[in-house]
Amino acid sequence: MTQMTNQNPEAGEVAPLIAKLAGYLEQDIGTARALPMEMYTSKALLDAEREHVLKREWLCVGRLEQVEAPGDYFTVELLGEPVVVVRDREGVLRAMSAVCRHRYYSVVEGAGNAKVFSCPYHKWGYGLDGCLRGAPHMDAVEELRKRGQSDRLPQLPLETWLGFIFVNLDPDAEPLLPRLADAEPHWSALGVEEWRVSPWVDEEWPGNWKLAMETALEGYHVNGLHPETFASFMPSRGTAFEATSEQWTLFRMETVFKGEFEVYRPFADRLTGKDQTTVPQFGFFPNCAVSCTQFNAIWLTFLPIDVDRTRVIGGNLVHPDLYKALEADAALRDSNAASIDRVNSEDASAMVGLQRNAASAHAEPGLLCEMERCLLYFYRYLAQRLEDGVRGA
Repeated sequence: MTQMTNQNPEAGEVAPLIAKLAGYLEQDIGTARALPMEMYTSKALLDAEREHVLKREWLCVGRLEQVEAPGDYFTVELLGEPVVVVRDREGVLRAMSAVCRHRYYSVVEGAGNAKVFSCPYHKWGYGLDGCLRGAPHMDAVEELRKRGQSDRLPQLPLETWLGFIFVNLDPDAEPLLPRLADAEPHWSALGVEEWRVSPWVDEEWPGNWKLAMETALEGYHVNGLHPETFASFMPSRGTAFEATSEQWTLFRMETVFKGEFEVYRPFADRLTGKDQTTVPQFGFFPNCAVSCTQFNAIWLTFLPIDVDRTRVIGGNLVHPDLYKALEADAALRDSNAASIDRVNSEDASAMVGLQRNAASAHAEPGLLCEMERCLLYFYRYLAQRLEDGVRGA
């Protein structure tokens, strides 16, 4: 660690924190504690996480239903980078920078369907493949004539998996799918690739992005944060670790169909074995979580805005039969949306208190229990990625 600090000035600020993270590589449940408070308040650490983890990893940004037809597109800002995901005229799905090659205005924002992208600033036009198609009043510029259609919006690595769309800001990123292959058997019975989103989520939560990810990685908090929403259906006592790998971690929760949740029992009855009575809760490193039941799945991606602010994008995926029912009944759809919003608000509310109390002189990390085992793997992942990234910078 001393050598790393001498080679890279940036490492001098974060080396002590990375050293603490590295300690989790040797710890296990029984001795491991939650992260030290400074992990949630250090601007230097957040900068390192952005540069050496988040900007080099696959980030889940959407679902295939958003780009089903040629010309369909949506945009997302990833760590300060405006990105557009679009299905081009040949049906190829692309992710590319949305920054104009002229004077860096965004060529497109929001979502919709387009034939071309026309920058609102000076009307430079780009095809759906990102190639420059027109630059008004620039015919006499020799350099632009030379570049022609080679002057295109930078392309970004994109992969899809079970209906999810992943983008990587690193042009040399290693493929994603081989790193997720061993996760698929754990939830293939649910058929999530056919599920559709209702409602979508795009909001800001007041806390460090790791706090959001940590909450998603354990079921220990359910009885505390969700006493009237999920606790009776997926009680904390039914939390059990199942598996982990380099890219993901997984625990399961018992489902109890009674009261208002009895109506969803038929979705479980279609399944077999443990999928009838338990459901997978996935964490995809570094910043995505998918919490499943037999009839829905809340997908959330956590994007840091600042050390104490996080943008949360995602949605509530529902089984095709449930989606049809929601589309046909506005009252049911509104009720479902309100329920999802309430659950997310309960998780967000915890971040307020956690972030505030991280500055307390009496705050110290407590011992992790078996229900929080997935947090340990998250910490190990961060330690390895940060140590490798800072050393190689």
